[in-house]
Amino acid sequence: MESIRFLLSRDDWYHQRGYWVIAKALSNAGIEVILGGIQTPPEIAQTALHEDVDVIGYRLMDASPKVVIPILFEEMGKKGLADIPVVVGGIIPESDEKLIREMGVKEVFRPFDTFESIEKRVKEIGAEARNKKRVH
Repeated sequence: MESIRFLLSRDDWYHQRGYWVIAKALSNAGIEVILGGIQTPPEIAQTALHEDVDVIGYRLMDASPKVVIPILFEEMGKKGLADIPVVVGGIIPESDEKLIREMGVKEVFRPFDTFESIEKRVKEIGAEARNKKRVH
């Protein structure tokens, strides 16, 4: 089976260690990680389209999730990518987590989540997304 294609993007130049560590852990778990680097929501949507990804991962530290996530979903919709699941990691206020999950974010990862739990969940979400693509 072909590996899951996971776009990993981030919102700032700072707090980079987690971004790189997660990228390496997912890659070691057999997930093809496309490093988007620092990207705005329109750039993420464009990269997701160009790279034909299965899952989008957005690491947020400085941006307000309740502001940038709706913009991301809007940009994805414009490009016909509304079916690509989005996961978010970083420092996410609890009040924002509830809101962004209601908007459609599939999972929220926190700084002390284990690599194993992140890898497992990304693989589940990616497999589910691929199965939906096959049906349509």
